[in-house]
Order: sequence, then C-alpha cells, then structure tokens
Amino acid sequence: MTVADLRRAVDAEVQRSWSDHQWTRWLDAAADLRGQQFRNVVLIKLQMPDAVWVDGRTGWQRQGRRVVRGASGIRIVASGQDVDRHAGPVQGHGVATVWDFAQTEGRIPSWRTAANMRVPDVYAALTRVAADAGYRVDRGALPDALNGATTDRQKRRVTVSDELEGSVAAMSLAHELAHLRMHKLSRDSGCHGLVRLEAESVAYLTLARFGALPVQQMASAAATLGRRPATRLVETLGGRVVAAAGRLIDSTERYLPTPRISRHPGCSGPITFDAEDRELNRGL
Repeated sequence: MTVADLRRAVDAEVQRSWSDHQWTRWLDAAADLRGQQFRNVVLIKLQMPDAVWVDGRTGWQRQGRRVVRGASGIRIVASGQDVDRHAGPVQGHGVATVWDFAQTEGRIPSWRTAANMRVPDVYAALTRVAADAGYRVDRGALPDALNGATTDRQKRRVTVSDELEGSVAAMSLAHELAHLRMHKLSRDSGCHGLVRLEAESVAYLTLARFGALPVQQMASAAATLGRRPATRLVETLGGRVVAAAGRLIDSTERYLPTPRISRHPGCSGPITFDAEDRELNRGL
C-alpha cells in the first residue's frame, strides 16, 4: 500500500459517507485519537472503527506493551523515521503502521487524559485561557447573540449569555476562543457559514475531549459545505479544526485539576490518570 492508495481511500470515504452525522463522528474520533491529523483520523476509523488509542510498534514497546502476533496493522500517512520506505515516500510523507491498544498486550500503562472533567472546571479553565490572551470573560444579557456569546476585540472582553448554564456556556466560550485563534472577525462580518462551522467544530472537539459536551446540535456541516463537497475542502476544514482544537486543548489542560483514577476501554484494571504528561498518545 502506498501514500497514493491511502489518499484515494480518504477521498472515497469522504465522498461515500459525508453527512452531518459523519462529521461529528470524525470529531469524536479526533478527540480520542489525540495528536493524529484529520486525514489519519479518517483512515484509522475506516480500517478499525473501534480504535481509541493508537501507536507504532516501538511506541507500544516504550510503554511496556507488545503488538499481538498476527494483529493487522492500521496504515496511515506519516512522516519521519516511522514511515515504511518501501511504500514510497511522497513529498516528505510515507506510509506508517499503527496498532490500537486492543491489539496489544503487556503492562497496563497510565492513561493520561482529561476526559470526564467537571463542567465548571472546564469553564473556569477556558476563562483562564482567555485571560492569557488578554481577554476578560463576563456573563451578561445577550438576547441577539447567535451562539450565546460575543467578543469585543477593542475592549478585549468575551461576554457569555447569563441565560446559558453548564456545558452550553462552556461550549459558547470555547466557540469564541476558537474565533480568536482562527479568524479576524469585524463587527460587520458576523459568525456564519464556514467561519461558524469551524468555530463550532473546534468547540465541539475540545469539549468532547474533556467529556463535557452539551446536548445540542452544531451548525449543519452538510448545509455549509454542500451535500457533495470536494474532498480537499473537507480535508482542509478537518485539518484546521483538528489543529486549532489541539492547541486549545493543550492550553486548557494546564488549568484543569488532575483527573481521577479510571479505566481505559479494554483494560481489566484501574489506570492512573496524569494530566502532567503531555507526550502520551501523540501518535506518530
């Protein structure tokens, strides 16, 4: 299998399954598959829908685990020393093989993640991220705010509607932080179309990572991009969203309390969470 084969597989999957539901499924997968590019998220879920934690052979060995004999590897596009040079590097990229946690055996490593955080802690952490950027977060009346929050860049203030509570308020704040990091919006440009979809997707992915999603629908991806968008458009959107969400997640985690002991899916014993280690599960 070559890089070109993998790219054709991504193209075919996007064309075959594109929908609002599939878009949120890819975002959910990206929240689990920390550090993977959007293209590889699509490839991993295409080859192994239940995958939640992947790494290369040497990566698993460093964590005291080994790939089960006969386990079928998951092919992704990667760069660096982990690529399969026989598969034909293209523009600095090549084919790499990873395996999911369920395809390995050995010592149970620490599962370092911030999933299932308390929503008030997530909201408080997001306000500190805003403060790091020089913005104050207030609550107030916003009857006409489309997303339940608004940002005044001149006054350097983010206002979240005082009618919103819990995870909905956190989602709206994350949405505004996504705009600050990705877009240069004027008062007249507004939040709509592709800009709105990007911000909502970043907010969704971020809160999904922390297990703090509200029960609400995002803007329609299919309505924004069309029913049969070009694969390059979807890949570009996915790449921007995954990259921006990754940075926002990193910034937010610094202000979250250390997660509790929990179990990783597929493990038979308790696993200690450690939010201080940022290197685990960053992929190839």
